[in-house]
Formats: sequence, structure tokens, C-alpha cells
Amino acid sequence: MSKSSAVRYTITGKLLTIVAVCISFVVAASGVGIYQIRKIGQEIEFIAEAEVPLTEAIGHVTAHRLEQALLIERLLRQGFFKAAESPDFDTESETRLLLLTGMITEEFVEAEEVARQGIQLANTQAETVEFKNILQTLQKIALENHDFAKVTTQALTQIKIGNPYKAAQQLSEVSKNHSALNRELEQLLFKVQALAETAAKMASQHERDAIRFTILISLGAAIFSVFLAVWLGRRAIALPLTDVCNGLYRLSRNDFEADLSTDRNDEIGDIGRAFKNFKKHLMQVQEQERLEQDRQASLTREIRLLSELNEWLQSSSSLDELFGMVSRFMTQLLPECSGAVYVYSNSRDVLDGACAWNGGHIESHIRPTSCWGLRRGRTYVYGEGEVSFACDHVTREEEGSVYLCLPILAHGETVGLMHLTPASDTTNEVFLKNRKLAQMAAEQVSLAIANTRMRDELHNQSVRDPLTGLYNRRHFVDLLRSNLERSRHNGQPVSLVSIDVDHFKKFNDNHGHDAGDMVLREVGDVLEQTCQGDQVPCRLGGEEFMVLLPSSSIGMAAEVAETLRKAIENVTVRYGEKNLPTITISCGVAGYPTHGRLPQDLMKSADDALYQSKDGGRNRVTVAASEAGEDLTDLVEMLDDAKEDGSEQVDDAA
Repeated sequence: MSKSSAVRYTITGKLLTIVAVCISFVVAASGVGIYQIRKIGQEIEFIAEAEVPLTEAIGHVTAHRLEQALLIERLLRQGFFKAAESPDFDTESETRLLLLTGMITEEFVEAEEVARQGIQLANTQAETVEFKNILQTLQKIALENHDFAKVTTQALTQIKIGNPYKAAQQLSEVSKNHSALNRELEQLLFKVQALAETAAKMASQHERDAIRFTILISLGAAIFSVFLAVWLGRRAIALPLTDVCNGLYRLSRNDFEADLSTDRNDEIGDIGRAFKNFKKHLMQVQEQERLEQDRQASLTREIRLLSELNEWLQSSSSLDELFGMVSRFMTQLLPECSGAVYVYSNSRDVLDGACAWNGGHIESHIRPTSCWGLRRGRTYVYGEGEVSFACDHVTREEEGSVYLCLPILAHGETVGLMHLTPASDTTNEVFLKNRKLAQMAAEQVSLAIANTRMRDELHNQSVRDPLTGLYNRRHFVDLLRSNLERSRHNGQPVSLVSIDVDHFKKFNDNHGHDAGDMVLREVGDVLEQTCQGDQVPCRLGGEEFMVLLPSSSIGMAAEVAETLRKAIENVTVRYGEKNLPTITISCGVAGYPTHGRLPQDLMKSADDALYQSKDGGRNRVTVAASEAGEDLTDLVEMLDDAKEDGSEQVDDAA
């Protein structure tokens, strides 16, 4: 019985020994698994609390330093522009630049603090050394940022006092080092991102090692209970860790749908919570990068469109063409806005509707007093304050939402108004974000309008006679030459009427040169009022005038000349307290191709006929003799009939 008991004991002992060994291995395996899991949790905690915040902090510094450089460049350009055109200083950009300077300093402090925290949380000596190097780099760039802020402040002062060249010189002395450190900062950002990705991969590798090691020990220790060991291992350890591994792999491929359970109160739960924080920070960083890229792309597009708008507007040949360009560009530049442009009329008592876009409402005329923006001399935003007053030129539908009235200024003078309202399905918040861009576009439009008007005025002065307002000799010869060229192709006739004021010297000698000028102006007014359609009167010089009659035969030209002669003869000019003597003119008529094929030949023929009118007693119309000697009897009879009806004698030299 004792032997039997011993056998049973031995078996029992063996079983107990096997069980003890299995339990020991299971306990050891559990301890190793727990250690590995804790190690993985520490690595992910290090990523979430050190590397990701550091990536975010460096990303903010990088983005703000880029914006700082853009603002400095913009203010410097405006400084040069101010020297030439004297616009208002961009205080909004200056305020934003000063705010960015303070923000960058604070963000450097935050980044350095995160780097120090990373040194404390580092799990390896290599990570400690890496974060110390990062900290040294941040401190070096932060020191340069402090010096750059001082130079920026000095440059702003130079720009504001009107010395942009000095500001540019100050900035050029530090720009090379500043740009180099910006590139170093970007490289540092990529480096930290790479460290985070490497750490995530290492954590995944550790997870896989922990899974394999734990499963092997558990299976070896529980050979006789494989089913139980596998079942427990898969349920308690393998499957959760596989989920962690898969989640990290998916996250490394930017699959933000990956997720881990966070409701377990153990290391697996800690991994899930650390994973969630890491994913949140990573999504925030990528979202900020995307927003920054979108903002930069939008800014680049706006700058490109403004540049193209300025180039096209400066090349426009007329105001009508200019306003057509404005409508087309504004549709692309301000898609969230409906708008219209009004410009002052020459009398400046009303503004004329020039163009509209995106369905914007436009009136044919508005009064300057009907717009609060024009009355106050600055941009007016209806609906921005607690109390707003609607402009009289807006419609009832526009009174229910915000709108912008931007006075268009050029060279210190208000030349018009840009009125903007939200486009369909556009919120007020989105609409108001276009305010600054709209102001920049209004500046481009204002300068283009002023330049076009100045160009038109200079052109008009170059082709107009300053006394009578008629075209001068040079422009008349150009018109005659182009009409003759066109007539050679279409076969249409072209005629001239040469006019000279009879006894003009007596007006000057007997009544003074002022009276002579009044006579010339009156003759010019009659010619301009009597000529119709494409008939072009001009003053060649002195008391000599000429009328170009496209598509008019010689007979038609003679009728026009007779009409002009009668109209001028019936004019009464009062000078001082008395009337001047009756004004009469002598006329000569010539036509292409009968009397010449070149401009000088045709003008000479008309002048020769004019001299025949003077030789024949003045105050009459004479048709030039034909080079081919053809019969002009019908024309002579027509002029004689006009004489019998009460006109003065008209002589025909044909």
C-alpha cells in the first residue's frame, strides 16, 4: 500500500512538478509579456508626449516664420510703392508682423520645453543625444530669431519714415543667415517627423517580438494543455497585440480609421489610449499642414490673379475695355462676391454704373451722397457693427445682409466706388474674409482707371485743337490717309471741303485777337454741330478749316459745304456790348479719285477750289476742276438751283 502510495505520490509529484514548471514558465512568460507591453507603452507615450508635440511646435514656428517673411516682403514693397504713389501705410500688416514676432518667440520657448521633456522621457541614450541636438538647434535658431526681430523692428521704422532702401539694406544683411536657418528649421521638422515614424516602427517591432516570445514560452510550458494555453494566449495577449500592430501599420499608412480599444484597465488599454492620443496629434499636424498648404495655394493664386489683373488693366486701350476686364477677373478673384463698379462722371455730380459681375445689381447712376463709404472717405461694412445705416443706392434685398462699399482712390482722389455683396449660398463670414483682397483689387482698378483717363486726356490733347476743340491737322491727315486706303479696297468715294473765314484779319485788326478767337470758336462749334455721322471737321491752322466726308460723292460734299456756309452766315457773335460783323466763309470741294489719289493731292485740289471761291467774291462754294476734264454740269445746275432758292452765289470752276 505504501508502494502504491509512493507511485501515486511520484506521479502526483511529477504532475505537480510539471504543473509547477508550467506554472513557472507561464508566470515567467507573463512577466516577460508584461515587461514588453510596458516597454511598448513607454515608447508610444514618448512618441505622443515628446515627438508629436515637438513636431507640432516646430511646424508652427516654421509656418509663422514663413508668414513673417512674406509680411516683411509685402511691407517693403509697399514702402517702395509709398515712395512713388504715397498710399496709406498698411498698419494691419504691421500689427500682424509684430504679433507674429511675439508668437514665434513664445513658440520657440514651447519647442525648447518640449525638447527638454523629450530628453527626460527618452528610453535610450541615442534618443537622449538626438533630443539634446534638437534642443541645441532650436536654441541657436531662437537666438537668431531674437536678433532678426530687432532688425525687423528697425526696418519697419525706416519704412514708416519713408526710407525703404535703408530698410532693404538692413534686411539684406540678415536675410541670408535667416533663410539658411529657415531651411535648417524645415530639415529639423522633417527629422523629428522621421524620428516619430522610426519610433512607431520600433514599437511595432517590439510588439511583434513580445507576441512571438510570449506565445513560444506559453506553448513550451503547457505542452499537455496546448488548447488551454493557446486559447488563453490568443484571448488575453495575442489578439490584442495583433490589433495594436495592425493599428500602427494602418496609422503609418495615414489610415486614420484605425483604432484600438481604450476600455481595458491594463497595459493593452494604456497602449490604446496612447495610440488614440498619438493619432489625434498626428491628425492635427496633418490638418494644420493641409490648411497651411491650402492657404499658401490660395495666397499664391490671389497674387497671381492680382498681377495678371494689373498687367491686363494697364494694357487696356479704353475704359470700356478696362471694365470688361474687371468683370471677368473679379468673377475669378472674388467668386464669393457679387459686385459692381461705379465711376465719377466728368461733372463729378453723379457716379455712372461701369460694370458688374456674379449677378451683381448695378444702377445707371448714383449720387455721391447716397453711399456712406464715399461720404466717410473709407471702406464701409454694413452689418459689421451693432448699429449700421444702409446706403441709399442699395436695393431692399441687399439691406438684409452685409455688404461692402470701397471707395476707389487714385493719386489722392476718389475716382469711383466698388460695391460688393455676398454671392448666392455664401455666408457672411466667408464673404467678409474677402475684404482685404477686395481692397487690393480696388487699388489695382483705381490706378488703371486713372492711368487710362490720363492716357485718353493726353491723346485727346495731342489730336485736338486747343482753341476750337476740333481735330488738328496731324490727326486729320492720318484720318484722310486711312479713309483713302479703305476707299481703294471698297470703291467708296471720299470728299473734302476746304474752308477759310473771309476777311478774318479785319476781326483781329478792328476788334482785337480775343474777338478773332471768339469767331474761330464759333465757326468750330457750327462745324461740329452741323457735321453728322462719320463727317469729321478739323482746324488746319489760323482761320483755315477742313471737313472729311467719307462715303460722300462730290455732289453730296457740295451740299454739305453749302449747308455749312449758310449756317455760319446766320451766326451772330456778340463781343462786349456790340455784335461783330457777319461771319462768312469760302469753301472748296474736292473728291477722291476725281481730284487726286494721294492725301496731299486731294487737299491741294480742295485748297485750289477755295482760292477760286475767294477770287470769285468770297462767301461761296466752288468745286475743284477735274483732272480728266469730265462734265460737272449736273453739279453746277444743282448749286444754281440752291442759289435761286435764296442762297448766296455758288461758283463752279469745272
